Amino acid sequence: MMEARPLPVPDPDASPYGGDSWRLTADAAALAFEQTPPLLSLGNGFIGLRGPGGRDEPTLYLNGVYEEQPIPYHEAAHGYARSSDTRLATADPTRLRILVDGRPLRAWDEAELDMAAGRLRLSASLGAVRVTLDRLVAMDRDAVFTRIRAEGPVGTPLSVVPHILPPPGPEAPDADAPYDPRVGPALARSPWQALLTADHHRVDRLPVSGWQVAVCVSGGGAIDIGAAGIAQIDVVAGIAAARDASPDTLIATARAVTAIDFDTACTAQCAWFDAIWRVVGIDLPDTVGGTRAMRHALFQLIQAAGRDGRTSLAAKGQTGEGYEGHVFWDADSYALPVLALVAPDIARAMLRWRIAGLDDARANARAMGQTRGALYPWRTIGGRECSSFFPAGSAQYHINADIAHALRLYVATTGDTAIFDEGGAEMLAETARIWLQIGWHDPARGDAFVINRVTGPDEYSAIVDNNLYTNLMAAEHLRFAATVAGAHLSADEVAAMRRAADAMAVPFDAERNIPAQDDRFFALEPWPFAATLPDKYPLLIHYHPLTIYRHRVAKQADAVLAAAILPRRFDRDTRTRMLDVYEAVTVHDSTLSAAPFAMLAASVGDADRALAYWRRSVMTDLSNLFANSGHGLHMAALAGAWSALVYGFAGMTVLDGLGFAPIAMPALGGYAFGILWHGSALKVTVSDTRVRYTLDSGGPVAFRHSDEALTIACGETIERAL
Repeated sequence: MMEARPLPVPDPDASPYGGDSWRLTADAAALAFEQTPPLLSLGNGFIGLRGPGGRDEPTLYLNGVYEEQPIPYHEAAHGYARSSDTRLATADPTRLRILVDGRPLRAWDEAELDMAAGRLRLSASLGAVRVTLDRLVAMDRDAVFTRIRAEGPVGTPLSVVPHILPPPGPEAPDADAPYDPRVGPALARSPWQALLTADHHRVDRLPVSGWQVAVCVSGGGAIDIGAAGIAQIDVVAGIAAARDASPDTLIATARAVTAIDFDTACTAQCAWFDAIWRVVGIDLPDTVGGTRAMRHALFQLIQAAGRDGRTSLAAKGQTGEGYEGHVFWDADSYALPVLALVAPDIARAMLRWRIAGLDDARANARAMGQTRGALYPWRTIGGRECSSFFPAGSAQYHINADIAHALRLYVATTGDTAIFDEGGAEMLAETARIWLQIGWHDPARGDAFVINRVTGPDEYSAIVDNNLYTNLMAAEHLRFAATVAGAHLSADEVAAMRRAADAMAVPFDAERNIPAQDDRFFALEPWPFAATLPDKYPLLIHYHPLTIYRHRVAKQADAVLAAAILPRRFDRDTRTRMLDVYEAVTVHDSTLSAAPFAMLAASVGDADRALAYWRRSVMTDLSNLFANSGHGLHMAALAGAWSALVYGFAGMTVLDGLGFAPIAMPALGGYAFGILWHGSALKVTVSDTRVRYTLDSGGPVAFRHSDEALTIACGETIERAL
């Protein structure tokens, strides 16, 4: 590895978090780490409940519930975003006061996250009594179920008093800390307005967005430890949110979801997760820590993604306040390619959310100067653009192509073409129209279609001409729209889209014999890596953007991402050269970076380099590699770890039909995973020398193993040499 900025390569089996491959455990020391609360989060796509640990109490966030805040500018310009959406912690009905023999339990000394069952267990001792709290956020209803169990001397009193914590006020910013754009700005005051308050329920409102949140809690009480040496008390909390319901209606909705007991909720929870894990089947038999890390990544990803079509996946899920709860392009480019193959209903819901935001995307396009079509916002919750720094935000037009790619991949993996008739084709057409307006056929370049003044995924190279990733993804987008969305396009538009795609400019560096990240990337002065002290990373916190833009340095994978997502566009030798050249200029200041490098390394057979990058991706939060996991888990890095293994190590391709070209990973050992392909559950198991394909359920699946065409039937196993 010839890295510009060498980073640690954490060993999953040396993690401070223990447990077997299905359980993540934290002892008293690990509970003090700042990343522990988000790592122990529970959620159901709407509710997100951070775990205990560090300096935090559990905190409740709700997907899609936000307040709109004005963005102040001293020097604004036409088309700048006028306001931003900010997701805030809500009232929390899960707080408990636990008394043992009259003494309060103040802290937990052990935690266990059971990913097979979707539950969190906390425990602590108080004198001779051991207290255990079991908690789950139900996947089939918006409720939190808790059981408190005490084991100890007969007759010892146990008391559990539930209470509702009001929405927290703003946290005072650290005046001495460097500015960090990854953390949302502190609000001067809490915008929450209390509408109804009582001992066991309350309703609060956000005045500008109009969101109302109702919470209620029931259960609790007092009991003595019985003859068996055990006492237990259950508590259940319900949550509801809406913009257009009365407070009383919201309270009734919140109460209705609590109408089952703890044991019934546990049975339903186990069944829900069992259905997921039967398909996913992720297993790295030679590394318990690696298996646990991968399962934790998928567990948190599935918990965080919205499932109702009204929400999507925030960059931090519902595990913290980083990035203000905004949804970015990585929801479509990193998370959806995973969910389409392991939980396609969730992937479909994320696409429905994009389709529902089409009118806002049209309005955004008009603000940006495009007279037709739709341009999706760089960062948002409610649908409007929330990026106040356009060079590294709104200028990333590739967001349109990312969404189109996600739609194409979803349809390829599920066969669900009905989504085109539900607005998918219209979205595809409207987003493709943007390319014909911001690009043009340049006679000076042989009539090549050029796209100038955009920013690619690498935010350290802003406002460039012909970003490689953007241009290649735009070409894919244009061809897909011309093929699928013809009913929403004129014949002239279809012809123009095909012509632009075929003539798309692909910047190339002759000296290095590789595609260039953009027209001028290799003409820039190299960044002085040798003179940059370790405490000056990430660069965006310590250097003015213009200083960074003047240099040849990449924040994250950009051209590498293009080669990883579209490997058929580059031969093996080219991919190898790209890996070496771009590795030497990339500082990986983004958690998005490691996974594409792992995929590209695997695609050229470099198992050691692929493994190192995979370990960084999967351990991003478990090892707190970027020192900011306390602000929330990095959902794209978690998704990227799965993609590195499945799209990378196993060489899976989907856009031209299902195919695999797995490589051996000697330093990792064997690996196995499962996917859903058009409703059929296929398991892939790779050893040092062979690969085994097993179809566990569903109809026959046609696929390629390297260059060999195969068809597998339900119950059948096919083996091949690597």
